[in-house]
Amino acid sequence: MKSKKALMLSAAVMASCFVSAFSLADQTPRTLSAEAVKQAANKALKSGGKLDASQVSPQLKKKLSVAKSGQSKAVTKAPKSAPFDSVVGELKKPAQSELKNAAVAAFEPLFPTLDINTLYTVDGVQAGNEFAYHFNLPQNARVQVQLVNQSAGADMALTLFQDDGQGNLSVVGTSDAAGNADEYLNGVLPAGDYYWYMVANVADNAQFSFGVAVDSNVDAFEPNDGAQTAFVLPDSMNKLSGNLDNAGDVDYFDFKAVRGQSVSMYLAGDESGSREQWIFDRFDGANWITVPAGSTSTYPSVAPGTTVKVRVRANPAVAQDPSKYYQLSLGSTPSLKTFDVKGDNIVRVPVSEAPLATQTARQLNWSTQWSDSTGAPLLGVTPVLRVDNHFVDLNFHWVDYPATTNSAGASTATANIGTCFGDYTTVINDSSTGVPYRWRTTYNEGGWRIELAEFPGVGVGGDSKPYVSLGHICTQTIIP
Repeated sequence: MKSKKALMLSAAVMASCFVSAFSLADQTPRTLSAEAVKQAANKALKSGGKLDASQVSPQLKKKLSVAKSGQSKAVTKAPKSAPFDSVVGELKKPAQSELKNAAVAAFEPLFPTLDINTLYTVDGVQAGNEFAYHFNLPQNARVQVQLVNQSAGADMALTLFQDDGQGNLSVVGTSDAAGNADEYLNGVLPAGDYYWYMVANVADNAQFSFGVAVDSNVDAFEPNDGAQTAFVLPDSMNKLSGNLDNAGDVDYFDFKAVRGQSVSMYLAGDESGSREQWIFDRFDGANWITVPAGSTSTYPSVAPGTTVKVRVRANPAVAQDPSKYYQLSLGSTPSLKTFDVKGDNIVRVPVSEAPLATQTARQLNWSTQWSDSTGAPLLGVTPVLRVDNHFVDLNFHWVDYPATTNSAGASTATANIGTCFGDYTTVINDSSTGVPYRWRTTYNEGGWRIELAEFPGVGVGGDSKPYVSLGHICTQTIIP
């Protein structure tokens, strides 16, 4: 789950229950016949007027029939995206031969193209008539494909096809309710080209309307609306950003503890305090258990290969805002094995003057090493050195310096904290070089801590001791 702008459906349509488009071909699509849903769906679509009752040619009828029988080339399903914060391997430039093989002619749809979010009407329909039209989704979207407002006595059937861009078709789903009941197909579809295909089983100078309502405000992890289509996270501690498209949306995520390591989870909102938008649940093997807002949850140990399941659902007590994004942490419980924070070469302010554990003039060189509960390194997590180099009031003013762990779970980085004007002045007697010197020194007092971007409450510094003391040396001058 990155701002996205979308064409929004009405609240009633958005509240209707959607199923994964990738599972539509494997089950009977839901039929939403409630009059309120029907009226809301029709209202959500602008009018496209009447269409001429153009018929499907025999050649294209055969192509559609072959696709329905499953004999056509299968459409490749879009792979699920990796989490936003996961580590991506090196990208390799494809060979020229691969580029040539991938080149195809500009796409030309098999049937006339119509607009999305538009309701069209066809009249004069007779039994046996077949109608097909094309629409394009420019990006992944939650859709409701519909055939509604059939004349009394009519009986239409609706099938949705996907085109792979080269005229090869596959069936996404079919709806064929009895009589003139409305036909609906609901789900999340990848960007691409699609065809309505409508057949009049029974009709005598009948009329019907059809269209597709599209909401593009979906995150990168859709479709993950059910336990069977949960987004599977990689072997690390993961942090991702997602949203709920509507009040009926539920997002499912899985994490496999391949080594039987401890697994932790946490759900946060954004800086505007949006956490109350969502309810966060974990599955204990029999029941869904709610994790209280603001709390982390951990399975200390599980059997190797166990899949931990969580879900994010809408809080019914709060009006849903699809523009709000939750922050989900799920994966191996992180442990900070070692850390080191050192300043550059200065004459230290003595403890008798100020107990400053870390002292530096310009830079902090720092390193960390992270592992899971089995000792395996955590690759691709984000330790953050947080520095307040000048305590000026009762509040902390942290500046963050992030790093990323390598395959050994280690990170090494440098934080440049800049120059300063000192609040304090002292004279330091130093003979570490064998020659006695007196250094007039100005400095400020501050602090640092280490956190992990992916999960709260681990690192250096906490509620009882929020920081390690820092002396920011502003000037040092030798005096007689």
